[in-house]
Amino acid sequence: MEFVGILFALFFAILLTAVFRLVFRNTGSWAEFWSFFGLLFFVSFAAGEWAAPRGPSVWGYYWAPGLIAAFVVGLVIAAAAPHSTAKRTRRSKPKKEDIVEEEIREFEVGVAVGVFGTFYWILIVLLALIALSGLVIKM
Repeated sequence: MEFVGILFALFFAILLTAVFRLVFRNTGSWAEFWSFFGLLFFVSFAAGEWAAPRGPSVWGYYWAPGLIAAFVVGLVIAAAAPHSTAKRTRRSKPKKEDIVEEEIREFEVGVAVGVFGTFYWILIVLLALIALSGLVIKM
């Protein structure tokens, strides 16, 4: 039974990651395939283990809660992704102030990436613990 839940979570994560990659060309904050896939996998697996058994079942596993949770989280992340439609203009010779401002922006982006990366891994670890505790409790 536990193996079936892992297979469904894996299938849903692959399917939804592929769909979101094709539908939303701009990946924004989830530029890496594996980060988005990992998040959807653990969300689907945790929801499948902890949600009330509702909906259709296959091989005794109720798969609808995992799919719905992964889809909702994917939509939230896709909606929060920034759109990069602005094009940069080139100047022949940058001013010193522009260079300093660009360095400050790069530093701020680096800090933001570090903070979000830390929160991402904390979320992944928590989701894995939630899913594993759901497996242990069902045994």
